[in-house]
Amino acid sequence: MPARGQPASTAVPCDRNAIVEFPVLAVFHKRGRVDIRTPPTVAGNKEAPKTAEKLLARIKESAVRDEVIAGLLGSQWARSQAPLSPRVPSPPLLESNSFNGTHGISASTATASVVFEPSPGQHSRPDLKDSLVSPLHILAAAVAADPDPTCHGLGSRLSTTYRSKIGRKDMVDPKDERLASYFAPQTLHKRDWQVLATQSIDMPLKLEPTTCDPITANLIDLDDVAYYFKLFYDVRNPLVGLLDPGLHTPEFVYEASFTLFSVVCALGCAISSRPRDRVLYPALINIAEGTMKWSIATSVKTVETIQAIINLQYWAPIRARQSDDPYWLYLSHATQLAREIGINSPSTVAELVNAVSPNGSPEFREQLSRNFERTWLYTFIADKSFGLSTGRSPGVHWRELPAAAPEWWRKPMTTNLDQMVSGIALARELLLEALEQRNRIDRTAPAILHWHTHAFEALESSRSSRCTPSDPLSATFHSVLAFYMDHNLLVLNAQALRDLSAIDDSVRSAEFSTITHRTVAVANRVLDLVLLDKTFREMALGFHNNQFIMICHASTEIIHAVRRGCLTSTEAAEAAARVRAIPLHLEKTARNFHACSVSHLYIFLSRFFACQLDKLLEGDAGENELGRSADQDFPFAEWWGLGDNVSLDTAAWLDMGFLGSQQPLSGVDDAHATGPRLDDFMIN
Repeated sequence: MPARGQPASTAVPCDRNAIVEFPVLAVFHKRGRVDIRTPPTVAGNKEAPKTAEKLLARIKESAVRDEVIAGLLGSQWARSQAPLSPRVPSPPLLESNSFNGTHGISASTATASVVFEPSPGQHSRPDLKDSLVSPLHILAAAVAADPDPTCHGLGSRLSTTYRSKIGRKDMVDPKDERLASYFAPQTLHKRDWQVLATQSIDMPLKLEPTTCDPITANLIDLDDVAYYFKLFYDVRNPLVGLLDPGLHTPEFVYEASFTLFSVVCALGCAISSRPRDRVLYPALINIAEGTMKWSIATSVKTVETIQAIINLQYWAPIRARQSDDPYWLYLSHATQLAREIGINSPSTVAELVNAVSPNGSPEFREQLSRNFERTWLYTFIADKSFGLSTGRSPGVHWRELPAAAPEWWRKPMTTNLDQMVSGIALARELLLEALEQRNRIDRTAPAILHWHTHAFEALESSRSSRCTPSDPLSATFHSVLAFYMDHNLLVLNAQALRDLSAIDDSVRSAEFSTITHRTVAVANRVLDLVLLDKTFREMALGFHNNQFIMICHASTEIIHAVRRGCLTSTEAAEAAARVRAIPLHLEKTARNFHACSVSHLYIFLSRFFACQLDKLLEGDAGENELGRSADQDFPFAEWWGLGDNVSLDTAAWLDMGFLGSQQPLSGVDDAHATGPRLDDFMIN
């Protein structure tokens, strides 16, 4: 680097021909890490190759050649004196099961997708490997190449003014220890406790140590903590399955992260029926949201931060407008943080486990491995769940999952809910793969029906095989998994109906009727789960925000089918009975939800839909042109235009044709539709 005030050299340091010839970087080509093509020769610069050859020769002859290789490859497994040291072996279970793959860059700089090799018998996936060599790694390798460079009086030529300005008046060695510290790879990162202890006074977002969690703030005691954790694990966690109750005890969570601890306490307190907890909840949720935002702002790189973000977004308080909900910002950070830590790489997971618990029991180390792996799976699941429900573009491609992720739950030390987690990942993957295949079909009604039938049968087959309880303990997660899989089917059907409507304005074709009947059957099944299933009745308090959207989505599918005249009078009456029962069923638990819960809005919305359906059935009774007149009134074209080729905006589906300017939600003219205003749901 030129000294300040001196012009930078215009010489090109090296060309890619020289780099390709160097044995160390040739390893990239051998391992398939980069696609190296022969570039054109850099004209007009004959000295650059010699300069590069000198630097590369120094690195090649250095005694720390292995460390240089490790730095260039962005990993930490080169340690011996062999030409290429083997990586730290993963535990046998990691090597033989689903999380097999190549090790990408180090945990501290992991920002790219990691390729997981498919297990035997699994479908292969396209190669998503990096195509660029990181300049930062090249700089780190150059620093590590010569730990003790000859000075030749360079230090004496540094001005006294410059040395005093940087606080190193006695500096002679040009390789300051700060260089080694700056470029050093890092496996473990500081926990939020450590970042809190070292935060500077002038930080723009400063967290007071005395209010970083509800225990420190003296808002609750240990008995409250035990009660909140029990509520969370009994009612809410089974609907998501991100945390392991056997690992994430209050003691473990509090030591690992006050951010995650605050989130679990707030989410448990939210469903408590104790009067004191109703008063405490606003304070606890404010602490949880504050610590989460602080962890994001201060770049706390821990798996617990990811878990706190995901859990909190599933049960976040309602916003004045759905478009104002910043969940997408937080989930994007969680996704990138997962890549940064490296939990999408099996070898990095093994390194993290070795660093966290080098002397732990095999069972505990397996629990830690499952914790890292489960979090990466749920990063994908959350990204897809929110994306499908709200129409946001996905941040994690389905090919970033390990090919054998659907069987990950068979590993040792998994929880009862991990089979559900694997099933949700499989369902999301099948849906996204089907939507991707849709782009390659002809836009004709028979072709769309053929594509839909194939994808529908694949998802139905997966549901049948995955959602059959084998024992009483598995019945809980099988019901929840069936709910998520059915909503995938609803999204698939909506995509097919949109495509058909684009080529058949009358929406009266046989293909349209076939898919509509499939949709109504799935929607009835979703509502039956909510109304009749024992698990869902017991866990109604735990419903998260997306589940309320899914329930209302099922109701709208039935209303659309009635509008189009695709159902017989008997079918319409049976489906309408389910739609009417939903608000009454949800209202039974509404008294236990806090006023800021999104549940109140969707209970009101479900009641609104029941009123709309009653008006349809009463107003159009005996009319032969029910479907035709409804199709003319309902703005299909506008709604279909809101979607994209990846996901559908379910929130827009709920709004179009029902909550437009002519039929505002707050102006329902029905005796049963009176309810609180949206402002009443907010915490002032």
